[in-house]
Amino acid sequence: MLTARTGELLWLFLSLPFTLLLLAMSRFAPTGYRLGPDGLAVERRVGPKVIPYRDIRAIDRAPRPLGGISMMGSNGILGRFGHFWNSRLGFYRLYVTDRDKVVWLETSRGWIAVSPDQPNEFVERLRAWLAR
Repeated sequence: MLTARTGELLWLFLSLPFTLLLLAMSRFAPTGYRLGPDGLAVERRVGPKVIPYRDIRAIDRAPRPLGGISMMGSNGILGRFGHFWNSRLGFYRLYVTDRDKVVWLETSRGWIAVSPDQPNEFVERLRAWLAR
């Protein structure tokens, strides 16, 4: 927009790296969650990330800090997703789009947070899958 308004091509080239980064990040943002035969699939444009049921030890909705040091991920743009670290949880993964609907999974590889649209129903259905 600034290039069109001012006629300066410099603005076009300055915005290009940010635009490319945003485009790349959007491919990894969670778009949904699916309970399937192999495990919990976190749907993403780049492809699903499957969390096997055998790795899930516990499920809860207890409040835990979402903030931490980003090891590789997004801490706000298009949600919170990727690998993080804080002193309370250690290393953990987030696939969160709504901070008010967080479900925590304790896995054999650390904590994972997801945010389905109906978290209480999701917890019940996931527990039913784990009981099989």
